[in-house]
Amino acid sequence: MKIAVIGAGCSGLVTLKYLLDVYPAADIVCFEKSHSVRGCWGDQRPDFVSTSTKYTTQFSCFRKWSADVTPEKSYAEFYRGSEFGDYLDAFAAHFHLKECIRFGVELRHLEQVDVRWTLLLEDNGKEERQAFDAVFLCTGLANQKAPLVSHNIPVTEDPKGVCNATVVVVGGGESASDVANYLAKPEYNNKVYLSLRSGIRVSPRYHPIRGVPSDFLRNRLLLSFDKRLRNWVGERFVTFRIRFDRLLARWFPHQSPEANRDRAFQALRREWDMKLKARAKGELFNVFHNKSDNFLDAVAEQRLQIIGPPVDEGWTDYFDFDRTETIHLSPDVLVFSTGYRSRLGEFSGGRIQLKDFYRGCVYTDQPNLFLIGFARPIIGNIPSTSEIQARYTVGLLSGKYSLPRGWKEEHKKAWETLTAEYPKINSDNVYPVEHFTYCDMLAREMGIMPTLANVKSLRTWLKIMLTPISTLHYLDKYFDRKEMDRQQVYMPGILLTLLSVISLLGFPFRFIRRIF
Repeated sequence: MKIAVIGAGCSGLVTLKYLLDVYPAADIVCFEKSHSVRGCWGDQRPDFVSTSTKYTTQFSCFRKWSADVTPEKSYAEFYRGSEFGDYLDAFAAHFHLKECIRFGVELRHLEQVDVRWTLLLEDNGKEERQAFDAVFLCTGLANQKAPLVSHNIPVTEDPKGVCNATVVVVGGGESASDVANYLAKPEYNNKVYLSLRSGIRVSPRYHPIRGVPSDFLRNRLLLSFDKRLRNWVGERFVTFRIRFDRLLARWFPHQSPEANRDRAFQALRREWDMKLKARAKGELFNVFHNKSDNFLDAVAEQRLQIIGPPVDEGWTDYFDFDRTETIHLSPDVLVFSTGYRSRLGEFSGGRIQLKDFYRGCVYTDQPNLFLIGFARPIIGNIPSTSEIQARYTVGLLSGKYSLPRGWKEEHKKAWETLTAEYPKINSDNVYPVEHFTYCDMLAREMGIMPTLANVKSLRTWLKIMLTPISTLHYLDKYFDRKEMDRQQVYMPGILLTLLSVISLLGFPFRFIRRIF
């Protein structure tokens, strides 16, 4: 069998690793258009801080936190600068993956010919065609291309070197707010504006109660509740957190640094946090969140101003955020960070779309084309999602797992459910998932989902239910019971008790199903 992997970023690397566990290296080739496995993580600014923790983002088949944690280097914290790129380099070296990668080769087109796939590839300007029995597309989502801008305003996606300028950053995601916050530093002497079309959901990088990364308080007990109830309760907690931040700072002194700022700073930060929340489209757990919340500090310090969208296509005049007046800016630089898009249509001449893939990863027309890394968690990270997808799809290809009976009909219903659940997200462009609800769904089809019955230890099962969610939980060959038993529970005891009581009283049958 001849197998192609397209892309050698985090999704492509973990797919390549699992393929090499099953197939001989001679059968597999990975094509990467750059000359590195580090992808977008290879050239980060030194001050860059990711929004997924080192612990929850690492692959279960290559865990570094146990051996490498020191007081100076904690893998419970966030990746900084190019550290995740370092991790990917170490991952590739450990499993000798680079021997199967052709660097500098880009996919231009793929086409189904009978039951095989023909790829048009470009290598140093030369085109070549190759046919494969199976293809794993691991290119992920690409940055949206900047629209045509009139008046010759310079457009960039790279903020380095911009100073003494009027800058408008367009977009409301983590990349946009990171860039805006970076450019608003006093030493660059810029006038920076963040242009938003609507409100956005801003989640704290550190939880206000525990003072740990917010990832660490999301566990299986919390996610066992009906999403409507979680949306209702969560919305009210978020409002309480914003309005009573000073009270929380007194109760929980380990809160984030801005809790100690003066009243004027806190009042302005609180005002904008509430305003962005009030105008965000979609319910709490049904839209993407922005965890790069440091940009609110720049807003509170009046180094960064939030404005509305442009008045017209000239990009010189903008609405204010309330859309009550027009602001004339004539920016020196525009920075576009307007989200991501699928390139499937571009690769296939419009013949293949995200909605054509069962579980977001198996092509329904011919199950020898797979997507890895295209599913985007609402709250969560892509690397761990990609690892579960890689295990699942490689297992399907090798015959270790089988698609369930009636899977094509189930896919049609699932797609209708997904588009109804995430009405504010363009699901033709992005495949939205609830992180570990989705991963657990694949785990059940693989037979590696942990339950009390198959874990056979109440202590271990409780740790799986209550500790931060990671791929360490699944019962495959990488499951480490001792490591699991050492994990720390971060959710406060009073909240654990309350959630347990609600679960037992309100959802008894669902609770029992999750145990067994």
